Parts: sequence; C-alpha cells; structure tokens
Amino acid sequence: MPKKPFRKNASVILRKNGKFLLVKKPRNHHAWQFPQGGVEASETFEEAARREFAEELGTRKIKILREAGVYSYEWAAEEKVSEELKKFRGQEVRLFLAEFLGKDADIELDQNELTEWRWVDAAELKELIESPEYLKKILEILNATD
Repeated sequence: MPKKPFRKNASVILRKNGKFLLVKKPRNHHAWQFPQGGVEASETFEEAARREFAEELGTRKIKILREAGVYSYEWAAEEKVSEELKKFRGQEVRLFLAEFLGKDADIELDQNELTEWRWVDAAELKELIESPEYLKKILEILNATD
C-alpha cells in the first residue's frame, strides 16, 4: 500500500524591528507557531501564504521577501486530525520570510482559528515553540538571514 501524501502547507515568518510574529492555536500542545495554512489546488505556495496570513490576521500588509525553507512532519500517532486531514500522513510546510508593512492596530485575529498573537525575539521563540524539529528549522532560517 503506497504511503499517504503530505498535505501542502504555507507559512509566513513575519518580522518587524528584529522581532517575529507568533500566533497561538486553541490547543494545549504545540499551540504557538507562525501563521500557516493549507495550499488550495489552484494556488502556489506563496499565494497560499499570503491568503492564510490575511485570513488569520486580517491584514495583507506584508511583503514576502523570499521562500526560506521547507519543513515536513508526520502526524503523531496520538494526534487528533480532522476527517479531511486523515488522507494525509503529515504536512510539508514551505516557509516564507516576510516584512510587516502595517501597524499592530491593523491586525485583527480570526478568533475561530487563533486565540492570541505577539511579537517575540529569538529567545522567546525558544520558550514558546514546543517541537524541537520545528524550532531547529526556524532557527536555521533565522540564522541564515542575519
């Protein structure tokens, strides 16, 4: 039996004044992450990154600088995924580095998907991101951009 494919996903690593925007999902574990979401059939990864950011944070005031890396992971055995996601074995996330062109007041969180957002520095990233593999990939990207 062939392995299930990875779900295509796009994420935005948004920076402003040396800090990064993290969002919090309404769950107990792995709640803090960069804004992200699935790629629709008619979209490129970059288009999906822009759309998901706008949907989750209520603003399009970002400038995508470049694709910064790819992070793939499989669902954990105990992880509860929706029926829609059961046809995938995990996610392939393309990460895009972007600059914020707006003001904090432009951000209007989608309360159905997220509970909180905040600007954090690299030390806070290490405290909030629980997945060692995800954190390692993020720090690789950030270290390469300094």
